[in-house]
Amino acid sequence: AKTEQDLRFYHKLAEKSQIATRLIAGMAYPYGNSLYVPYSRQFYVGGSNSIRAFRARTLGPGSFDPRSAKNPFFYDQSGDIKLEFNAEYRANIYKFLNAAVFADAGNIWLVNEDPARPGGKFSKDWTKEIAVGAGVGLRLDFSILILRLDLAMPLRVPYLEQNQRWVLDKVNFGNAAWRKDNLILNIAIGYPF
Repeated sequence: AKTEQDLRFYHKLAEKSQIATRLIAGMAYPYGNSLYVPYSRQFYVGGSNSIRAFRARTLGPGSFDPRSAKNPFFYDQSGDIKLEFNAEYRANIYKFLNAAVFADAGNIWLVNEDPARPGGKFSKDWTKEIAVGAGVGLRLDFSILILRLDLAMPLRVPYLEQNQRWVLDKVNFGNAAWRKDNLILNIAIGYPF
């Protein structure tokens, strides 16, 4: 059984600027003799239309660290419960060139415990497992096609130790290794929501 709700709110601030917000909540529940929801029906977060500070499908579930997976080439993470919030300020700079400043938050969780993904089950501490990212973007609006470039970085990483999850004090734009690991460029077509 699966349900997903998507609520959006757009507020026009001026002729060429607006605030766009989105809240997504979803749950998939395995029933009968199933312990898990089929992979194709599970939720995922991260990527160009989700939490843009994390690569596609690499976040979650819960506080599970995907880097600890036995197969380092298969980072795709999925879950049974999804909660995501996005907010974006959009403004026109010049003719077809638009800019955006955005913040994304959320995560996915499992309904049942999975020994292969410790920390992935939904619990009363779910608020401590919310990922947060922010960034800036350019949109090339050619009327029939919108090309979107978003550059984002994580602000809160749920799979780090509890007292180290906020990573604002680790920001170092001058360090090439930090930029490689933390600045995520998303290239997409159309608006994210």
